[in-house]
Amino acid sequence: MKTVQVGFEPKIAFLCPVCHKDVEMVYERSKGSWESDHGSCLNFSFVRALPAIGGRSIDGPVVFIGIESDFSIKDAVEELRRLCDGEVEQSKRQKIEAGIRRLETRPGFAERALPSAMDALKSGAFGIRVVSGRGIYATVWKSGERYYGAAEGAAQSDANGIIATSSHDEAQKFIAYWMHYWDSHHFV
Repeated sequence: MKTVQVGFEPKIAFLCPVCHKDVEMVYERSKGSWESDHGSCLNFSFVRALPAIGGRSIDGPVVFIGIESDFSIKDAVEELRRLCDGEVEQSKRQKIEAGIRRLETRPGFAERALPSAMDALKSGAFGIRVVSGRGIYATVWKSGERYYGAAEGAAQSDANGIIATSSHDEAQKFIAYWMHYWDSHHFV
């Protein structure tokens, strides 16, 4: 275990590919992850070890643009409402309600953010991580001239669970599939 000097806070800094403003990602020890909520623009996460595809690991790390499906947002709002109903402390209840209001503005954001995220993916500087909902995620990144993607929390043996392609359009279809995974026939 490494020790760090008091006051040292590890950060990753870069320019947002959409608004071109500074983004700082701070390591959150409690979650064990690097994350950044970049205002009302994009969210980012840092992944050191990329998912293995076909038992073969691919070099990392990559900064991922986070895209939340409308289903995952709706699911999170419902969970927060249940949490809020059971909360007796007023200040905590107000924070939860503020979080609910913020999330309620997010539906449709994934569709609007996708073109900019796809441009950033094309550059190879960023990957895209889709939060489908109920513990299912899909990550897509570019390495060399190829795009790679893997679903997490769903079987990679599913025909739509992995992708390795040189086609930008196929990578976008993979992302769109996982953005709408819970729509219609997948809804349980």
